[in-house]
Amino acid sequence: MNNQSLFILEEPYVSELMLSTLGKNQMPVLKNSISDKYRDLNIVKDIAPDKIYSNSENSIDWVTKNFPESPISKLIQICKNKYEFRKVLKQIYPNFYFDKVLLNEIDTYTPPKEKFIIKPSIGFLSMGVHKVNSKSDWENTVTEIRNEIKNFKKNFPNSVLSSSEFIIEEIIEGEEYAIDAYYNNEGKPVILNIFKHPFVSEDDVSDRAYISSKEIIETNLPNFEKVLTEIGSALHIKNFPIHIEVIKNAKNEVIPVEINPMRFAGWCTTDLAYYAYGINIYEYFFYNKKPDWKEILNGKDGEIYYFAMAETPSNIDKTKIDFDYEGLKKEFSSILDFRKINYLEKPLFAIIFGKTKSYDEITKILQLEMKEFIR
Repeated sequence: MNNQSLFILEEPYVSELMLSTLGKNQMPVLKNSISDKYRDLNIVKDIAPDKIYSNSENSIDWVTKNFPESPISKLIQICKNKYEFRKVLKQIYPNFYFDKVLLNEIDTYTPPKEKFIIKPSIGFLSMGVHKVNSKSDWENTVTEIRNEIKNFKKNFPNSVLSSSEFIIEEIIEGEEYAIDAYYNNEGKPVILNIFKHPFVSEDDVSDRAYISSKEIIETNLPNFEKVLTEIGSALHIKNFPIHIEVIKNAKNEVIPVEINPMRFAGWCTTDLAYYAYGINIYEYFFYNKKPDWKEILNGKDGEIYYFAMAETPSNIDKTKIDFDYEGLKKEFSSILDFRKINYLEKPLFAIIFGKTKSYDEITKILQLEMKEFIR
């Protein structure tokens, strides 16, 4: 066991799989208001870790405050600022266009292109992300951004979501993927899962569902490992978990969209690797294990694994509703785990892990209207 490892529990959600894994293996868990709620954990107070995993980026403030000069903190700061991240990656992607604009300049800013993506330089969960397809779109986008800023400040610390600076970058056409991986003590990337991000339409930027399968992993594993190796070399990454989103274009080129430091897929949706492939990502990271993908994927032909998020509409009084969980369950053919979320406090009704042999079920999930289950 690596005595310098540390796990940090934070809001918004800690899964039972994560808790049971931490307890069973007695992995070091930071003492804070969240870990104090749980029993049987190996709670530590004073530790100078050389590798950290957290279920949430809400822990970033603690890390950067307590270890401001550490390689971990410096890496977090680069990864969380999308503009700084693009600057570092310019050595790998010299022709990729990007720019930045401050919130107080956004009303007078003239976009350099008709079509582009704008998003907060520091952001989370597709919040504040907008695709602009024409000059007429731009005015409406500015208004939407100003309205969203008011809600951002209520739910997230500035370290997770900044409302003062936005990055503008070229639209990358292609298929979007997300990768859960960590860099080992030699700086080599270890991929623990690959998700494909399906969309219901060209303008969709939601995080409703992600899918994984034998085909998705086998098709992309070598190429994604190569890209992660290049990124790791540029950023000098070691002993570090990441959740990275990339787009693969028609030429099979892989371009990073953003990198989320110190964690895997948020809201413990990374647990899909366990339900689909038997990979306990917390143990793999802690014990420096690497998946034997050839063995793991044996017999997985035709299966599509997914997680889906049932979001709460923003324009309802949640204190005056009841949610039909049993009705929602009927929409899924094979549920691997169904996690009810306290929707009075969180922006979700539930997180669903499932499997199917039909992509039509994924399309149906993307088109579900949550208001149909609100009573």
